[in-house]
Order: sequence, then C-alpha cells, then structure tokens
Amino acid sequence: MPRKAKDPNGFNQQAYQNQWIKENMKCVSASYKTEFVLEFKEACKKLNLSQSEVFRQAMTDTINKANQK
Repeated sequence: MPRKAKDPNGFNQQAYQNQWIKENMKCVSASYKTEFVLEFKEACKKLNLSQSEVFRQAMTDTINKANQK
C-alpha cells in the first residue's frame, strides 16, 4: 500500500500507528529446528489454521490454567 502524504492539518497517521503499536503490542518469538517448524507449518495448512491462531490459543489456555491455580 502506498504511503499517503502528510495531512496538511499536521496529523501523521503512520506516526500515530507506530506509536500505538510501540505502546500496546509485544512480540513473542522462539527458534526451533527447521524440520519441526516445517511440520508445524504444514499441519496448520492442513487444518486451515493460521500460526497466529495456534499461538494465541496456546497462550490463552496457559493463562487460563495458571489462573485456576
């Protein structure tokens, strides 16, 4: 998507979005062996799931389990 010129009224949408992301979002990352990752990607594809959906569900399940203790 092409970037739009700055708003003549002084509002910079891109800067606003970048600041919001910086303040409200965090990244979770992990490294695994290539074969394992490829198997995971293929499994997600077969199940018609995004990798993000799987990660989010696993994180939600973990949070719920911890809150029950």
